[in-house]
Amino acid sequence: MIGKNYMLKVATIAGIPIKIHWSFIFTIFIVGGLILKHQLDVKTSIFLSLFVAVLFVLVIMHEYGHALMARRFHVQTRDIIITPIGGIARLEGMPQRPVHELLVAFAGPLVNLVLALVFSVVLYAMETEDFFLREKEGIEVLTDPIGFIFLITAMNTILFIFNLIPAYPMDGGRILRSLLSMKMSRTKATIIAANVGRVMAIGFIVFGAYNRMITLLFIGIFIYIVATREYQVAKVQRRS
Repeated sequence: MIGKNYMLKVATIAGIPIKIHWSFIFTIFIVGGLILKHQLDVKTSIFLSLFVAVLFVLVIMHEYGHALMARRFHVQTRDIIITPIGGIARLEGMPQRPVHELLVAFAGPLVNLVLALVFSVVLYAMETEDFFLREKEGIEVLTDPIGFIFLITAMNTILFIFNLIPAYPMDGGRILRSLLSMKMSRTKATIIAANVGRVMAIGFIVFGAYNRMITLLFIGIFIYIVATREYQVAKVQRRS
């Protein structure tokens, strides 16, 4: 059912509720808009919808990487929220030891790396030569089994690399903070990581706006807001 925060609970796996944020409806509108704009046939429309669904399954698996690693350090996860720009594992806290935080932050991207390697092996085992020699235009790649698997492999690789960008509070930013915390106080490390995150967020916003990449634009805005909040909290803690 939809709760106070306008989220729909769709499942509970390993004791962790999975919820869809109300804004996810925009993803459905975007997919529908692509189908109408390009006048896709039924087969291509089904494959496009399936690809988007698989993409968000990959995001959920990424978040479970964080959640299950955090559980090893006695940190529970309140829930996992799916939004149009990705997933959020709402941990009840972060491990205090920097090495534990490092492992929790890296666990999510590691899931995508492992999946990318697994699908790469699958592609290697298939006869892919003909696929790469054939000319496929745009979305038509989705309707080819090899093309579909290739795109899933590519998306896992992109998720792995993108999440390692040191833009706090992204995984890469949390990895940066944990590494800094090994040499300085956690508060000072948070301030530095948050400032790096804000600078990179501005880059995302500018690049996203200039290239009309709406998803990247909103990711940049989200990162800037959260990084600024973390920066302000850390500054207060440093003064007290």
